[in-house]
Amino acid sequence: MSSADTVDKDSVFANYKSIFSRQFAVSLAVEFIGVMFFQILGGSSVPELAPFVNGFALAVWIYSAANISGGHLNPAVSFSTAVCGFYPVVHTVLYITLQIVGAITGAWVSAKLVPGANALIRSGESGPGCFDHNTIHPDLTDGQVFGWECVMTFTLISCVYACGVAKPGHGSHTPFAVGLALLACAGAGGQYTGAALNPARVLGPLAVFKCGRDVVGLYIGGQFVAAILAMSVFAF
Repeated sequence: MSSADTVDKDSVFANYKSIFSRQFAVSLAVEFIGVMFFQILGGSSVPELAPFVNGFALAVWIYSAANISGGHLNPAVSFSTAVCGFYPVVHTVLYITLQIVGAITGAWVSAKLVPGANALIRSGESGPGCFDHNTIHPDLTDGQVFGWECVMTFTLISCVYACGVAKPGHGSHTPFAVGLALLACAGAGGQYTGAALNPARVLGPLAVFKCGRDVVGLYIGGQFVAAILAMSVFAF
């Protein structure tokens, strides 16, 4: 791959190439694969280690994808960078589509790998990686679910902007910093909502297991509101 095809390592998340280029085709594949494995690893972790597994899994896959696709791996990140003018709309739509398909594929693979999970496909019961009432703290209100997801996603995307979009940024340290942001958020709010922070991670298990249909709007609503708020603060 020529140097003209690689991304600027000092501004990871805001880099892109033409949708007709080979680089962009590979970028779509990488976004798909990255989210798929992030879904498998994060959704299958034991509860006690979930913050660490998810945080480090995200860091690993952003490192793996950064020099190819920019390493978004999250529709809220792609949406926010597009609204803020750092990423083209068509690129963003394609990225988000592949991210969601990757999460669905990851949830399906998890159903095949986790003992007993295969029987839960399309059952409406909670499977690996589901965000539903089995995940949500029993005393939490709908507003608190929305609020926790908003607070945690705001923290994550603010880290993305500060480290990976802003100049000079933090270069090769960015994926690790974003992984630490997820670790911190999951360590705090994971006990209440499961700490999704990623619409694809909610929609993937929903599509496979039909779990969490009554709360999906709370998760995704909070995540996208956080994306807009983080973008607004950065723009200001």
